Amino acid sequence: MMLKKTLLFMVLSIFTLGAIAQSGSLKGKILDKENGEPIPFANISLLQSGKVITGGMTDFDGKFNIKPIAAGVYDVKASYVGYKALQISGLRITAGKITFQDFKLNSSAEILEEVEVISYKVPLIDKDQTSSGGTVTSEDIAKMPGRSAESVASTVGGVFTEDGGISSIRGSRAEATVYYIDGMKVRGSSAVPKSALEQVSVITGGIPAMYGDATGGIISITTKGPQKTMFGGAEFVTSKFLDNYNYNLGEVYLSGPMFSRKLKDPNDSTKTIKEPFIGYFVSASGMYFEDPIMSAVGYNRAPDALRQQYLDEPYTFSDQGFITQSSADYYRASDYTTIKTAENAEQKRLTASGKIDIKPSKAINITLGGTYDYSDRRLFSNANTLYNSNNNGHSVYQNWRTYARLTHKFGTGNYGKEEQASSIFKNTYYQLQLDYTN
Repeated sequence: MMLKKTLLFMVLSIFTLGAIAQSGSLKGKILDKENGEPIPFANISLLQSGKVITGGMTDFDGKFNIKPIAAGVYDVKASYVGYKALQISGLRITAGKITFQDFKLNSSAEILEEVEVISYKVPLIDKDQTSSGGTVTSEDIAKMPGRSAESVASTVGGVFTEDGGISSIRGSRAEATVYYIDGMKVRGSSAVPKSALEQVSVITGGIPAMYGDATGGIISITTKGPQKTMFGGAEFVTSKFLDNYNYNLGEVYLSGPMFSRKLKDPNDSTKTIKEPFIGYFVSASGMYFEDPIMSAVGYNRAPDALRQQYLDEPYTFSDQGFITQSSADYYRASDYTTIKTAENAEQKRLTASGKIDIKPSKAINITLGGTYDYSDRRLFSNANTLYNSNNNGHSVYQNWRTYARLTHKFGTGNYGKEEQASSIFKNTYYQLQLDYTN
């Protein structure tokens, strides 16, 4: 059996197409609080919305290592017969990093239903921080004024921006910065709606070998995944009634279970519970900007009659009679009008991101995802504002990307109580990722 698993892992590894898994891991020990002795075969469960997502079991030395774990915030519960269960709430798992957390359990003379709950505290020193840079989580992103992953990444030291985009990381060339979205190397646009951002990680130095030939820096974007319960939100921003630039932005996101199935209650075999096995997350953002130049003094423009006069007679003879000059040289400043908003300079943009998670069993997870970016804008030219704004350039850009990921965790065990269910997850797993970009 072990030989078959090994061969299957090797075959699937051949078909992995340059993907960097956007998942983290959890390491630590479970100890007796009184004497500091390790507790072997204790259970670790990671929960979201009160439901077990994944888990593991300690070895003879009381150590555990759970992976892969999708980036996000979890409640982590440690339990063992004869000890009071301990739960740490709000533990953050970061993509591509190891989170270290130890548990110290109090012994109990009898089995109690009571669970001690404490809040997770971010350690002062990150044991797995072997590279320089930083990670910005969704809680911090929600408080930021910027709407793009680039604006979030620019808050990390060593990242320099220009015209709203990343110009360099630590002085390297712009093309030396490599982008990843959900573990896939980005070719083309890296635009993702703000509501879809789970984490934005920036590596400015000490780049790990798994990223290959990056010579500047790494910007890795992790999007949110489906949730166990239905939730969503919408946002709309406009400046139409406050200024002349007419900026409008709308964003909407929705997540929840798509299909559920009935399973036996692990705590009561006579009852059944509903467990979602297909979930979704979708987010879209649309923007319309009438005047992105936002001049404080306005623009000079020729009235329609003067513009038509210039088109009918663009040149005139000089006083000498044999030299031609532009007819506009004879116009006065009073002949022009001042407008507050640039003409024919509007911008439109639509970005979208989505995921579908399918869990046929506790050990298998299939993720289908993608992003979409559409931009339609007029190329403003200050030289055209007087007579020729109708002929400003027109740019249309479209980019879409899809991927599929298969994660299979090997292990043995049967469904029973929560502790038994979590014990089937082992450290051996493989991931297969495919990517298509247009």
